[in-house]
Amino acid sequence: MGKLLTPLTRRESVNQLRQKLAHADDAEQKTRIRAIIHIKEGATRAEVGRRFCIDPKTLRAWVCAYNKGGTKALVFSKGGRLEGNPTWDTEPFDELIKEIDKQDRYWSVPIMQEWIEAHHGVYIPESTIWYHVRALNYSYKSSRPHPAQGNEQKQEYFKKGALKQPSKM
Repeated sequence: MGKLLTPLTRRESVNQLRQKLAHADDAEQKTRIRAIIHIKEGATRAEVGRRFCIDPKTLRAWVCAYNKGGTKALVFSKGGRLEGNPTWDTEPFDELIKEIDKQDRYWSVPIMQEWIEAHHGVYIPESTIWYHVRALNYSYKSSRPHPAQGNEQKQEYFKKGALKQPSKM
């Protein structure tokens, strides 16, 4: 015996749902409203699932959400930060650029982060600092890796022009 279906308990007509569909802005909400319309028009849950390529559990969740709050409840959270992306004051970056332009020391993103925290009392993530410095047309350079325990014999062989010598066959 299969699971019992969750019935549609709201009394909106198909025409009312179509009007709400026409005024909906969210594409996912429109898909969910269309699924509810198909059910109201008599389509089976299996047909609706196949038509919209969704799992029966997903369709059941849509029906439950619709029953509780109508079409407004069919707008689901897209995730992400609730407060949105933070906006940063540009003053620390402006002063940082003036310090970098003095060219009196080596600057790296972690050093920039420490400088901003020491002079402005604000913690700004490294990725944000990198993004802002990059937006101001400064480039990011990293030093060439140096082998800590290199093979000295191979290094000397390379220095003597081993690559220019004909290979032994």
